[in-house]
Amino acid sequence: MKIDIGGSSMSYRFFRRFFIIFLTIFHRFQVVGAENVPASGPVILVSNHVSYWDPFVMGAASPRIITYLAKEVLFKIPIVGFFIKGWGAVPVKRGRTDRESFTRYLELLKQGHALGIYIEGTRNRKNPDKMLPPKSGPAMLTLRSNAPVVPLVLINSNKILRSFRRVKVIIGQPIQLEYDANLDKKEIYQQIGNQIITEIMKLKQSDQISQ
Repeated sequence: MKIDIGGSSMSYRFFRRFFIIFLTIFHRFQVVGAENVPASGPVILVSNHVSYWDPFVMGAASPRIITYLAKEVLFKIPIVGFFIKGWGAVPVKRGRTDRESFTRYLELLKQGHALGIYIEGTRNRKNPDKMLPPKSGPAMLTLRSNAPVVPLVLINSNKILRSFRRVKVIIGQPIQLEYDANLDKKEIYQQIGNQIITEIMKLKQSDQISQ
């Protein structure tokens, strides 16, 4: 079943351009490695998660339209609903199980979309310099869909409107996933999740070295 993503290509690109201008003026926005995002076909962009701004920052950095799943209730909030719909979000009804959300993600990948996913599963507000243990979703999606996984790190997205610090996104090359096929599925998902976390942290460390 074909899933309609929120907004249109025109509205998405309008919001993206607006947000890029906003980030450039107030936060000296910088993107490194945008060429690492495949130009077409299904792809899973996986990043750290430190702020509500993250979907917008990721979308501004990616040369492709990124699709997300968002709680249906958010679409009913004035202004917020307007923006997330224009930003390509797909509503998920309250009470939906993780399995149903996973099925939606698989269908979107089959349609050739680029998906935005946070490996930590929730915002890491206490210690954004480190990362929370990985969730299994991205690993499961990769194994089920064979879609490439592109790691990226969002830097200082939690500082937006709180300071004038530079907001930066570093996008890595698609990950060559390695795992022991003799392990059970849960252990394989953990192994892949840890590998993705490691690649994201390498990107973050590369920024610290370059400063």
